[in-house]
Order: sequence, then structure tokens, then C-alpha cells
Amino acid sequence: MKRMQLLVVLVSVGCIRTRSEVAVKPVDINLNITGRLELVITDARRQQEQITGAKPKRTVRPEDIGLPPVPAPKAGAIGPGAMLTDHGRARPVVLASFDCAGEAGSDREAQLIQQMAGRHPQIKAMLDGQLVGESHTGFLVPKASLSASQQALVTAENADRGELYKLQAAKRKATVDEVTLGYYLARLEHVSKGTWVEHYDKSSGHWEWFQWDR
Repeated sequence: MKRMQLLVVLVSVGCIRTRSEVAVKPVDINLNITGRLELVITDARRQQEQITGAKPKRTVRPEDIGLPPVPAPKAGAIGPGAMLTDHGRARPVVLASFDCAGEAGSDREAQLIQQMAGRHPQIKAMLDGQLVGESHTGFLVPKASLSASQQALVTAENADRGELYKLQAAKRKATVDEVTLGYYLARLEHVSKGTWVEHYDKSSGHWEWFQWDR
């Protein structure tokens, strides 16, 4: 018991705030963006290259779709324990642990990426044809009448995406909202001009559809 208490003290030294990670209120992706998003979007960008087989066409930041910019992490604040919140910098107390399900989660993640890569040409054709759009919720949304086979593809794609978000949230100790936003931004870096996507309208407080114009 004494050794565990000593470890907590060592991990907590140098914190500007010692607020527990558990006590941090979940972010609203519409308004509060945390530095943890950078960790999520790094994985999302790498995976999108695997899925599409291509490099991104552009870099998309939260401010490009009407959201606040991500706070830039300062030197010495990198690593999975560092976290930026709207309450200032905090380094949560973390005790080392072993996740027996980690390897299985990585295998399933790789399988999901492979499945999405396999159907990507058909999904891309529907996006380019404005039959479906990329929603900020992280899922494909029909924008026109779909055939039964097209709807089946969309359903399968959305199911795989939803499972991937949950795996990434557990991996990064992030909220599903943060993960969803990271993957949405990564996908916007690959979409073609004219694709239906969403941006956040600060004046109305709602997400609105528009056709990507750059």
C-alpha cells in the first residue's frame, strides 16, 4: 500500500493542477477542443491513408469547419499522460497497469481497417456522386435515394466505423466524441471537391451541410 502511494506522488510532481482525469467533465465537440485530439487525429490520418491508399489532399483543422482551434501542447507536455482542458493544463495521476485485451483490440482494429479499405472504392464513388455525405457524427448519411446494395454498403461501413471509434476511445482514454471528431477531420483531408460534408455554424449553434469547396 505504501509503495502505491509513493508512485502516485511521483507521477503527480510538477503538475500545474492535480485534478483527477475522472473528474474532468466530458467535452462537447461543438465547443470545447482538447489537446488529446492531436493524439486521436494522428492515428486517424494514418488509418485513412491505409483505407484510401492515397496521401491526403489537404490539411483540415477544427477551425476550418467552424470549431475552436486545438490548443497547441507546450514542450514537455507530450505523452499519453498530458492533457489540455478548458481549465488549464493538467497531468492526471496514472498508475501503471497491464491491459490483457490490448492486443486483441489492436487485431480487431486492423481487421476493421482492412474491411473499410476493401469497400472504399464503392464508398468513394457514392461520396463523389453526392449520393452520401460525411457527417460530423463520423458516419455516412444518405443524400439521395440509394439502391439496396448501396444501402447495405453504407450500413456495413457505419457499423465498422462505430466499432473503431469505441476501440480508439478506450485506447486513447478519450471520449467517443473526441475520437469521432478526429476521424471526421482526417476524412475531410481526403474528400473530393463537391462532397457533402458538415460545418458548425457558431451563430445558429447547429451543424449544417455544405459541399466541400476546396
